[in-house]
Amino acid sequence: MADCRSSPSSLVGFGPKSRYIGEAAKTQEISNLKNTVGSLKRLAGRQYDDPELEIEKQFITCELTDVQGQAGARVSYLGHKEDFAFTQIIAMYLTKIKQITSAELRMPVSDVVVSVPAWFTDPQRRALMDAAEFAGLKLLRLMNDTTATALGYGITKVDLPPPEERPRRVAFVDIGHSNYTCSIVAFKKGELQVLSTAYDRHFGGRNFDKILVDHFATEFKERYKIDIHSNPKAYLRVSTGVEKMKKVLSANAVAPLNIESVMNDVDVQTMLKREEFEELCKPLLDRATVPLEQALADAKLSVEDIDIVEVVGGCSRIPILKEKISGFFNKTLSFTLNQDEAVARGCTWACAILSPAFRVKDFSVHDIVPYPIEFTWEKSQEIPDEDTNLTVFPKGNAVPSTKILTFYRKENFDLEARYAEPESLPGKISPWIGKFSIKNVHPDSKDDFMICKLKARVNLHGVLNVESGYYVEEIEVEEEIKDEENKDVS
Repeated sequence: MADCRSSPSSLVGFGPKSRYIGEAAKTQEISNLKNTVGSLKRLAGRQYDDPELEIEKQFITCELTDVQGQAGARVSYLGHKEDFAFTQIIAMYLTKIKQITSAELRMPVSDVVVSVPAWFTDPQRRALMDAAEFAGLKLLRLMNDTTATALGYGITKVDLPPPEERPRRVAFVDIGHSNYTCSIVAFKKGELQVLSTAYDRHFGGRNFDKILVDHFATEFKERYKIDIHSNPKAYLRVSTGVEKMKKVLSANAVAPLNIESVMNDVDVQTMLKREEFEELCKPLLDRATVPLEQALADAKLSVEDIDIVEVVGGCSRIPILKEKISGFFNKTLSFTLNQDEAVARGCTWACAILSPAFRVKDFSVHDIVPYPIEFTWEKSQEIPDEDTNLTVFPKGNAVPSTKILTFYRKENFDLEARYAEPESLPGKISPWIGKFSIKNVHPDSKDDFMICKLKARVNLHGVLNVESGYYVEEIEVEEEIKDEENKDVS
């Protein structure tokens, strides 16, 4: 399994003699800023001209570069300047996970389930699939974060309702380092069905940290006459300090911030009360219920229809956030899952179900399509009133899912798949998914249309493929009809 969410330790560092992954990369980050790469999943599958790269530049210290049109990082590695696409860097991260797991289990590891945000598009998912392949891993499933959490929750429950009864409806709220997701999931014995998923892609622990850093940057400029924005190492040291302060404030009414020689040999000391923290973060906190409202609306449910609210993610420990979520649902929140490991544990269960190496009870997982997918095609000259586009997989369509498309043609034609609502996609992700050419089409024996049937499928990974096609040809066969009426009836 692999939890491929963005977190403070989802880093890859490059040095003169070796690479550093995870906590090792975090340890050397301050001394190796320009060669330490973060935001791995958020930049996978992104074009270099995507405007959201400007947002990510606020949270990473390496130089971003163009790698054949894709977003990449320019680092100094083994004494040379190197440009790596984020797909390659994620492959390095997964390779390290593979090595750690193999060493721990004392046996080779090949099967993997990787979690991704529910808002990932086709090119982003394919980038993760490529990364797993580069790492020598057999990807069994790309799984949405909250869906993995839901599987980890439901598979161990022995009291889920039987198929004929009303399902148990659980709202899973996941607020992590950089992403806020809410999924409404219906459980019955042996299965789960995701009813809706909503998200805020720029709401998480790092956003709270940045508010505090900017606040203290202003304070230090006035009190100590230093500008931490002008010094990347000072900025990172303050970022590390406020992250710890934020955690202290989750359990205490006040927290200190003390950093020796932050820059220019200046030591800084300050305090912050929880009330002050909440006031500073008010613009962010005002968005806290938006994903919850959207998830309920998409599921066509009210707060009264929700049985349990399960909360995970490190950022969900902030007291004011818990209050807002609890107040919205008017329910006591449930924390039965490990807040930091829930997604990874869910991926582990999914991997065990799908891998032939383990035997566990089967548990069906039905996810949904996050964005509507439409097909467009060339108009046949002989069918002037033919529609040339169709939304084949609407938003909320079950995943995996297969649809059969039927065309009447006398010659070859092309088919294109794209997202039907480009404005809902993250950043500047292209709505175009793929082009498919249908060959060997010709008139039938009567010079009439050939019936072409194509199988379009959104697979377990949430990736679209036109898997197969076949032709239906009508053939007349003469058969002798025996005269039944002339037979004697006894």
